[in-house]
Amino acid sequence: ASPTLHESRNDLSELKVMITELKEEIKKSKKASEKLRQDLQQDKKDLEKRIYTQFETVFKCMLEKIEEHIQENAYKLSTLADQLEDVKQSFMTRIEIAEHLASTADGKATAANSECKKLRDRHAALENGSRRNNIRIEGLPENRESPNPVKFAVELFSKIIEEDFKSDTEIAAAYRICGSNTFRPRSFIVRFERLLCKLDVMALLRHKQEIIFENNHIRIFPDFSPATAAKCAAFYNIKQRLQQADIKYSLLYPAKLKVNVQGQCYVFSSKEEAEKELRKLL
Repeated sequence: ASPTLHESRNDLSELKVMITELKEEIKKSKKASEKLRQDLQQDKKDLEKRIYTQFETVFKCMLEKIEEHIQENAYKLSTLADQLEDVKQSFMTRIEIAEHLASTADGKATAANSECKKLRDRHAALENGSRRNNIRIEGLPENRESPNPVKFAVELFSKIIEEDFKSDTEIAAAYRICGSNTFRPRSFIVRFERLLCKLDVMALLRHKQEIIFENNHIRIFPDFSPATAAKCAAFYNIKQRLQQADIKYSLLYPAKLKVNVQGQCYVFSSKEEAEKELRKLL
């Protein structure tokens, strides 16, 4: 059966009541939601504040540690700078001492070299002086002087000069130098009692173009120290050129070259000096 009007009105009233109640619930929900939103926003702000506070605390702690490290490093750098300055001063002092010692050493070395040169010159002069009365013979076959070297030297000079040589009292000694005779005969040294006798013999020997003994070409010249002999030998090529140019020359004791060119007399102490000057003159 169809509902009556009265029932419909009752239902409508109930529906209105329900709608009203629903509206009230919606309002309450909105208020609760709004409150919840506000609470969430407040919680978010509180959380951000706590996080910022914690970060600020941690950051300050880190800054304090960094400042401590900076101060420690600054102190260490200052200490190192002081130490480096001390090392620099010490190093500079040592450099100055070393430079002074080097300068002193250079002076001492120069003085020592000068003194050594003087000693070498004195030694050479003494050695040449001890050999001044000597004549050196090269190319003489071995064992020809045995058993009496002095008597052999007298006979040798008599044959070479082709006249009776003075008595053997003019010869103080005759001997072979020490050494091996594997490749060539050893030098034969003749020492005269007097320098004048040696000079007479050398003057007679200068007139000989070549000297032959038992089919052997021998050479006879004054006996010098090895250093002086080397200086004399250094003039060999120059003497050859002077001979070809028919220019008079002579060797002065102990090792100087005397040259007469166009009426002028020149004396040279070294081969280099002679070559330089003669290149201008010849």
